[in-house]
Amino acid sequence: MAGRFRKATTVAKSKEEFLSHVNAIAGADVGGLAKGVDKVLLRQRAAELQQICNEISAVRESQGKTTRSVHESTEICLSGVGYSSSKVSVDGAGILCVCLTYRSWFVDEGFAIYRNPDAKGETPLLQVLRNDFWGTSLNPPEGYITHKSWRPLITLMYAGEWLLCARYGFEGLEMQPMRFVSCVVHSLNSALLLWAMRLASLPLSCACLGASLFAAHPIHVENIVYLVGRADALSTTFYLLALIAYLLALKKQQMGLRSYALFAMLNVLSGLCKEPGFTALFYLACVELGFRCRWHHVSLLLLLFLLVAALRTWYVGGTDAGFGYVDTPIRYQDERTHGSSSQAWLVRSLSYLFQHAYYGKLLVLPWNQSWDYSFESLPMLTTLKDLRLSLILALYLAVTATGAVALRLRGAAPALLLGLGLIVVPFVPMSNLFFLVGTTIGERLLYPLTAGWALLVAGWAARARVVRWAAAGLLAIYIINSNIRMSHWRSPAILFMKDAEHWHKSVKVLHAKASELQAKGQLPEALEYYQRSLDIFDDQAITDYCIARILINLGRLQEAYDRFDKILNGHGIGLHDGNDFLWMTDLGYLLVRLGSDAQGAHYLQEGLRRMPYSSYGWNALGVAQARQGQLQEALDSLNQGLQIEGENPLLWSNMATIYAYGQAPEQALQALNQALRLNAAHPAVARNAQALSGAGQEPVLELYIPYPGRGGR
Repeated sequence: MAGRFRKATTVAKSKEEFLSHVNAIAGADVGGLAKGVDKVLLRQRAAELQQICNEISAVRESQGKTTRSVHESTEICLSGVGYSSSKVSVDGAGILCVCLTYRSWFVDEGFAIYRNPDAKGETPLLQVLRNDFWGTSLNPPEGYITHKSWRPLITLMYAGEWLLCARYGFEGLEMQPMRFVSCVVHSLNSALLLWAMRLASLPLSCACLGASLFAAHPIHVENIVYLVGRADALSTTFYLLALIAYLLALKKQQMGLRSYALFAMLNVLSGLCKEPGFTALFYLACVELGFRCRWHHVSLLLLLFLLVAALRTWYVGGTDAGFGYVDTPIRYQDERTHGSSSQAWLVRSLSYLFQHAYYGKLLVLPWNQSWDYSFESLPMLTTLKDLRLSLILALYLAVTATGAVALRLRGAAPALLLGLGLIVVPFVPMSNLFFLVGTTIGERLLYPLTAGWALLVAGWAARARVVRWAAAGLLAIYIINSNIRMSHWRSPAILFMKDAEHWHKSVKVLHAKASELQAKGQLPEALEYYQRSLDIFDDQAITDYCIARILINLGRLQEAYDRFDKILNGHGIGLHDGNDFLWMTDLGYLLVRLGSDAQGAHYLQEGLRRMPYSSYGWNALGVAQARQGQLQEALDSLNQGLQIEGENPLLWSNMATIYAYGQAPEQALQALNQALRLNAAHPAVARNAQALSGAGQEPVLELYIPYPGRGGR
């Protein structure tokens, strides 16, 4: 009874307050307001009246028990979804932390991290700032190229982690703590996005649902397991901080010089992680234009954006970068391929637009993903009759329609416009419209766009209950697919095998699967997949080289030589100054096997000068030199091989033979004893033991070459 009495008294007092407020408003000089004397007061009175009406409506609803019961049950249900979603937004990122147990390095992590002195803290700071992300100078010497991917903040972050791993006993396992850091970055981004959604006036349940969609999105597997993808994730961190800073400044109605300095700093930090981060200021200018349209703020934001972009372009030396045909085939479609410049332009335009559509598909519902969408994974569009044009039209119609609705509802539902802008603006640098991107499709590039997608879905969910349930279903799909995709990244072997099941027309995916089969010693199967890759695109020197290596291992020497001859006759795509030691060393070995000692020694010396860590290469060079009577040079070469692989019995056996020919019996005996200790049963070692003991045989010089991935490099 006491509770009911207090409740009735509260309602009565509320009614009295309402009447007094209404009387005060009614007593205002409405005539004067209608003349436009005081527009500020008019807006104030209207806002007060709206608030009173809302409060009256709430009191009336509270008096209806049945209505209130239904309303509360619905809110409890949605709040339950919201609070469970907030847990998912943390645990969804936790799904991805399974990768902390993975001990493999993947794809370009070698170039970016563990074979990059910049990323291991071995390079002076000023030199790091003059190099690109892969450790190449921004002004490279002749024969080298830079992709202009200048991300010093990420490189220095790698270096700090590498040095800490060395200090705390993680040598050889650096990838595990580094992936932990990537998980932390992703979890931080999930929390920042939740904060941004709340600042955008989204209800807690919808904001949590949106943050959960972002946390569990399947494409983020590549941003965490694949450490190169952290660049996109950390860039998004500063991007979201810039958005949050802007929303806070709007809320406090304080947009002074300090705010602009903060926006510019966060824009620069985002861009120093990944190139799309430099668009943060442009994004804020678009937001300001869409919501407030205060031209002095828009102009200042655009001016800062242009200034920062110009400085970055000047520092890295422009935007032109060289990428290969397999990675970026569309740019190479010209009139020689299609017969006329107009047809070539049509093919390039339609194919780039289809890439945009496929990015949209990955953003909304990624399914069979790929670590590399190389040539023919997405075939060219050559005609306006291609049915895939419908996907392009669907994408751009959806973006246009969403933009129109978002502009109309920008006051009531700001999250829609914020989310759409966060999808469109960071996408521009990866659209190939203004700058060339070094990949056909890059899933990790979508990371900032998924934040916009989550914000957009949350904005719709706040306005339509059916969208909330649809988003909850999408979240379940994301979580399942993230777990499946995470299992694919357990090792390069599993990743390449799984991707080849679905992307059997992707040149690099087929090549990668063949390389795994080759490393396992399954040479006939590897040959089949290498050939399938060449059937799609024949001008791949790296694939021809791998086939030649297998043919050498199988003893099919003339066929192997024919592959090298093909490479030397102009089919050199994929081989460059950074990896030409591969074909030089193996071609030199092959020539020595075929008896061309002088020519073989020449190629071996060139290859070993570029990459000296090949024991079988030094052994082959020593054999070639010994056959030409250069005994001291041969001994020096074998000693170099022993520095790399001191427990190799064939190197010791060959050294014993050369000492014997050089009339040094004591050294020959010592070297032979080492060979016998290591492997007395090897035919070459046993033969040389008999020959050097006076059994009447001639000692032999033995050549060997391991399977790739089995040592000897």
